[in-house]
Amino acid sequence: MEKPATSAADLTGDAADIWAVQLDLYQGFLTGDRARTDSHIHPDGTMWDSEYEPLIRGLDGLQVVRDLRPTGPDAVKVADLDAHDPVITVWGDTAVSRHLLTVVFEGGVQAPERIRNTGVWRRIDGAWLNVHNHEDVLPG
Repeated sequence: MEKPATSAADLTGDAADIWAVQLDLYQGFLTGDRARTDSHIHPDGTMWDSEYEPLIRGLDGLQVVRDLRPTGPDAVKVADLDAHDPVITVWGDTAVSRHLLTVVFEGGVQAPERIRNTGVWRRIDGAWLNVHNHEDVLPG
């Protein structure tokens, strides 16, 4: 088992690879590139979304949740995602990542949200894929 790093700068090996994939997943979200985001999620993965109570099952379920999100000129839009304070533990081809995420909204129409995130990752055919993700919005 790799020793968990205490900061992104301390990440090495598989933990650094997983963190890079996590950050790329967020870039896919920020740029509206769903294919990029989805390439890092196992097709049958599960997710607890901070805004949607039922367990999301697979990429098809994620698409349903995406389609429920508000759109149009009045929808609150994300300007930036700041992922920080990663702790990633790797056991062979399985890993658990924990990090904090600050969501900044366009135009300051809403205060930034702080999210606590836990992800379970599996190395499949040489690529790290998220097989379960859990996020909670922190108070205040």
